[in-house]
Amino acid sequence: MENALLNVENINVYYGAIHAIKDVSFYVNEGEIVTLIGANGAGKTTTLQTISGLLRSKTGRITFDGKEIQHISPDKLVSHGLAQVPEGRRVFLQMSVEENLEMGAYTQPPAGIPKDLEMVYALFPRLKERRRQVAGTLSGGEQQMLAMGRALMSHPKLLMLDEPSMGLAPILVEQIFEIIQDLNRNGSTILLVEQNAQMALSVAHRGYVLETGNVVTTGTGEELIRSPEIKRAYLGG
Repeated sequence: MENALLNVENINVYYGAIHAIKDVSFYVNEGEIVTLIGANGAGKTTTLQTISGLLRSKTGRITFDGKEIQHISPDKLVSHGLAQVPEGRRVFLQMSVEENLEMGAYTQPPAGIPKDLEMVYALFPRLKERRRQVAGTLSGGEQQMLAMGRALMSHPKLLMLDEPSMGLAPILVEQIFEIIQDLNRNGSTILLVEQNAQMALSVAHRGYVLETGNVVTTGTGEELIRSPEIKRAYLGG
């Protein structure tokens, strides 16, 4: 879509001879939660890594906030307003919670960092309680909150979340998805990659289903949840 915040057009990504992403196209409008769902190996994480500049597409183009970004390095993309919370959290384990958050603000003016820290602590009160604690001693759910908070410190126009529920207990999964909805209600645009299709589609405005590197189905979150094919393949229906 021409005026979308993010527009991905006909990207093709290879790992050597393996054609991992095949002519994938989709868009994310400002203010939306859009989810990519699919089985392991479907190409979800590869798609996010291509958007964030960690991988390169052989074809097509990626437009973000009106600019083509496929040749911009990942560190520069953060200053353009694109932030990714990677699969597996990847927090700095030997650093404190607050030091991790400060690392996320490297593109921001130093004078604004204290206010941004308080914004993150208001969203994640548990992080404020543990602000001096070494990140490697946090639980999995707390590390996920920290990874999300670190990304928010860069003031992203688009927040990309890669498998935020991975390895978490069901009650923590619900908390994380409540936070995702709160962020969206407060103005954040979110691209969500998630294997928990039920949770992802329940919060998403729209979704795309990936199979072996192809987009095979798209629709609103509600439409996809009701789809018999999606129920059978991804929702245990």
